[in-house]
Amino acid sequence: MDVQAIQQGLATAVTNVTGIEQALPSLTDAINPPTFAVTEFEMTYNQTFKGSGIGMVETLFSCGIYTSHGNSEAGRVALVGFLAPSGSGSLKAAIETDRTLGGACATLLVERVRGAYRLYTISSIDYLGAILDVRVWSTS
Repeated sequence: MDVQAIQQGLATAVTNVTGIEQALPSLTDAINPPTFAVTEFEMTYNQTFKGSGIGMVETLFSCGIYTSHGNSEAGRVALVGFLAPSGSGSLKAAIETDRTLGGACATLLVERVRGAYRLYTISSIDYLGAILDVRVWSTS
């Protein structure tokens, strides 16, 4: 499993989402919102066992969407659109269009949103945002 290829695949998947200014495979020191970035991951090994010794790896990627400096009404409106389950501005719909991310994984699922309307501090600046959890399955 190539973690960096999956991170890049997630960022690439949302580049055409209406309103996204930046789509990053990892969080940088400075962003230009609205920004989507893969922020962290948790990996679980040995989800299945096969005679060949190849097992399924399950990885939960946390992806941030940051819409505005501080808590603004425009940022809240934009965030609701990005978190919608479908439509041209939906991050979920964009990510799930190609569930293999161009062959980087076996399949994926945008599992949930958490921390919506929270302020996230990046380089001492508060941004309104949310976290999307994307569960990815691949072989080791």
